[in-house]
Amino acid sequence: MIVLSTHNNHIDVKVPELGKVEEVSFIEWKVSPGDEVTEGMEIAEIETMKSTFTVDAPADGQIDKLCTEPGNKVEIGEVLATINPY
Repeated sequence: MIVLSTHNNHIDVKVPELGKVEEVSFIEWKVSPGDEVTEGMEIAEIETMKSTFTVDAPADGQIDKLCTEPGNKVEIGEVLATINPY
């Protein structure tokens, strides 16, 4: 699942809409700041009360910043990470 917006030459990776869910649990990062990613690459896992979902990189680039930690509750639309696109 990919949700993105561009801001100051960065791409924001956001928590995707998941039906009626308003908040999810952040499970784990599969990347670190500085890692190179390709579009569609799995970068994180989130979980609702019923299912686990992956969050994929929306573009090729380098991970700039991770904005949450495992175990945190995050709202739909909240920024999870920023990517410097190539």
